[in-house]
Amino acid sequence: MRQTLTIFAVIASVFTIIFSVLPISNLAIFPGIAALLLAGGAFYLSKKSGEVKKLIPFSFILTTLALLLTFYKAIFTTTEVEDTQALETKEIQFEEAAIEELESLDLEIDESELKELEDIEIDASEIEEIEIDASEIESINIDDAEIESLEINENDIIETEIESSDLENLEIN
Repeated sequence: MRQTLTIFAVIASVFTIIFSVLPISNLAIFPGIAALLLAGGAFYLSKKSGEVKKLIPFSFILTTLALLLTFYKAIFTTTEVEDTQALETKEIQFEEAAIEELESLDLEIDESELKELEDIEIDASEIEEIEIDASEIESINIDDAEIESLEINENDIIETEIESSDLENLEIN
């Protein structure tokens, strides 16, 4: 049990040292406390048996020095907020460069095609006003077989209002 506590204390003190020299030095407190507790337990058990190994006080010293370094960094290191205006100007420059790059791309669309597309304006009222000449309707050939095989679903029928004047002008052959 004493050897296990000693090994865990040394491992925790090594983690404390590593964390204390990194920018995340505030996290070194947790393995430091664990290393002190484990080394204290190992020291107590070794005193009880009468054999104190040199590794246990060494673990105490390492952990204490690492914790002192951590406290020093926490007290005397100030966090500085840099000027964000420089970052914003770089972001605007990158945006402008990206826009220029997109504009410089050689697209395969002719300008005449673009002008035609820009000139097209479609309005729903214009579609409804399209008139079809009777000559165009008469030129359509429909066989009786096609009419008999024609199936109309209820969903296909559009509800429209039919005035009586339209029915009077209707000719059936």
